[in-house]
Amino acid sequence: MHEVERHRIILSEVGEKPVVTLNYLVDLLGASEATVRRDINVLHKQGKLKKVRGGAESLHPPTSPNLAGRPFSVNQTINARAKRAIARLAATLCKEGDSIIINGGTTTFFMAEHLKNSHLHVLTNSFVIAEYLLKNSKCGVTLPGGTVYREQNIILSPFPRDVSSQFYASLLFIGAQGVGPLGVMETDPQIVQAETKLLEQAEQRVLLVDSSKFGNRSSLIVCPLNKIDIVITDDGIDQKSRKMIEDAGCKLMIATMETSASTTLAETAGETD
Repeated sequence: MHEVERHRIILSEVGEKPVVTLNYLVDLLGASEATVRRDINVLHKQGKLKKVRGGAESLHPPTSPNLAGRPFSVNQTINARAKRAIARLAATLCKEGDSIIINGGTTTFFMAEHLKNSHLHVLTNSFVIAEYLLKNSKCGVTLPGGTVYREQNIILSPFPRDVSSQFYASLLFIGAQGVGPLGVMETDPQIVQAETKLLEQAEQRVLLVDSSKFGNRSSLIVCPLNKIDIVITDDGIDQKSRKMIEDAGCKLMIATMETSASTTLAETAGETD
């Protein structure tokens, strides 16, 4: 990973937490401890964060509420090629004139580029997905009401009923923090609440997760795997995870990573963040 990208991720993490440990950053960046220490030193000298023993601290701790989990801008850079391939395959499930629901997330966001030539009615709680489709497609777009969470680029409502409860779709597309024997997992109770509401609003539920998510775990369960109709992942999935999906009665679709990924959406999201 290039130094500029590492610095961007470190600053995003420090801006959210607002204190991150050295060990956490080493695991997140996949870099050596020496490299991460050097990055922290550089950012400290530039006045962008404060170096502390065993990690880094924000100069301006966040005052607005944030959701648990990494910011959209960070997640977008992790396993991006796999996510684009998964999104491209997911978009092929949509038929002209369909009403669909796309839950906010980085993998689902990459779907938008492949829907720009379609005529669909899309309900999404992602304002970056909504913005892209409004600017680049002829899709009808519906947004639910609620609070905007800038770090994750999503809108969540604390109320049990909003416009999404009146929207019925042929397909629901969701991502996840992790997938395991107990089901689909997320990091924040509000995200779990939002996704649980949407599960009954579609004829088919499609889970978009890159293969690394089968190694992730969380204490919050969205739903058991047998509530999911289709799982789309990349060809890095292992045999144990394949069997888990098949045993749950889900259809498994494998996306092959393209050799040259488009950066159009990455650039668009960068402008939005």
